[in-house]
Formats: sequence, C-alpha cells, structure tokens
Amino acid sequence: MPVYVAPGYQYAAPLRRWLVSRGFVVHVAPPPETLQLLKDGIADAGLAPLGLIATNTELKTCPGPMVYSERETMSVLIVSRRPATLRECDTIAVTGETRTSILYLRLVLRELGLQPRLLRLSTRNVWMLLRAAPCALVIGDEALYALAQGLNVVADMGVLVRDILGIAPVYAATAVIENRKCPESLAEPPWPRAQRRDVEATAIATGLPRRLADMYHRSLLRLDYNPAALEAALLLLRDTVRYSQETSAELGIYQRA
Repeated sequence: MPVYVAPGYQYAAPLRRWLVSRGFVVHVAPPPETLQLLKDGIADAGLAPLGLIATNTELKTCPGPMVYSERETMSVLIVSRRPATLRECDTIAVTGETRTSILYLRLVLRELGLQPRLLRLSTRNVWMLLRAAPCALVIGDEALYALAQGLNVVADMGVLVRDILGIAPVYAATAVIENRKCPESLAEPPWPRAQRRDVEATAIATGLPRRLADMYHRSLLRLDYNPAALEAALLLLRDTVRYSQETSAELGIYQRA
C-alpha cells in the first residue's frame, strides 16, 4: 500500500481519514520532515510545507489535497500578551516549526516597510515564545490554543497575505520527490471534509469554543486542490526566498536554539 506523510494537527484529521479511504497508509510526522521521509523511501507522497517546496528543487507538487484558506486562517497567528498592532511589535518570536509562515511574514513586513527583529526558536509553545519577545508567530493547534486563552491577536496571517499580498494563503500541498510519479488516486474529488467529531476533538484539544472550532473546520481551512492558488503562492514565495537571501541582515533575523 502507498504511504502518505500527513501532520498530526487537528485540522488534518479529515485528511488522514480521507487518505485511508483512498487506500493509503498514513505516516504521521511534522510537515518539515516530509522531504527526508520521501527521500528515504519511507513515504511515496506527503503534505509538504509550501516554503519547503519553494526552496527545494527535489520536491514537485501533485494534484491532491492542499492546506489553504481564502482569507482568515485562525491557525496561523501573531499574538501578544497585551493589545498591540503589528507596527508595535519591535521583536517577534517565531516558532521553528514553520518556514512557510515566516516567508509570508517577511514579505508582508517588506510591503509594509517594517523591520522588526525576528527570533526563530525551536519551541512551539506560545508562552515560551512570549517570554522571548512581546509578539509571537504561532501555528496549528498552538495558535488555536492561544486564541482560546484570550491572548491578543495582533494579526491573522491569512488576512495579512490576502490583504497585503493579494493572494489566497497556501501553507502546504501534496508533493513527491522530483523524479517520482504523482499518485493518481489523490487527484480527484470529493475532497476531505470535516465532520462533527473533528469539531468536537479540536474544541477539546485546544480549548477553543465549539462555535469557533466549527467555523475553523467548516468555513476557513480548506483541504481541496486549487491549482490557481497554489501557482500564485509558489511564485510569490520563490520571489520572497530570493529577496530574503539578499536582505536577511536588514530584516534583523536571528536564530536561537
């Protein structure tokens, strides 16, 4: 049976269930590990972060499930302990779990003419990130938890990408190693759809009110294939990669273990 790498986040529960129905074995792993698992032959395809695809020629996208939103995302947030605007965030701690959202953030900051100091930490924990900086970029279940905890939402990355950059924010897409064939069984609808049990599980796991968990799964986060959105986002991120390689010092990007 073919193997597909999928994340263990709450949003991916409908995807994991859908993959099993299509005859795949699901290997659960953090998205940044997808490339190595594909290279090692452990998996045949996987959900790869768009930032990884944009920066690595060994990966190619395939028709199949994606992770994107049309605007608000809810699970990619910049938060702070106290009310603040993005312009007031002189330092932003960013989780080392994400490359894609950092690339989007860099381009948004460039468009707005802002140059905060970015601290990339290995932790995903929002409280640890906020110990290091007044603002923090968090993703996935930790972002939903931060929202449930009542932390101030400085910005939703999906809103920033749509309003400032003018595209639908795409975070991950189905991919294979460059010389492998795309699985045909992933290319056709019906696409993964959230069920009531997904909403309930997310509400329990993150503390998010059920009303917001329902909106997150059923209205905001998309798991279908949208080739136009994928192409636009990849083009933008590849441009951002070239730019950031030239000006990372100007953007004040620091790394901390």
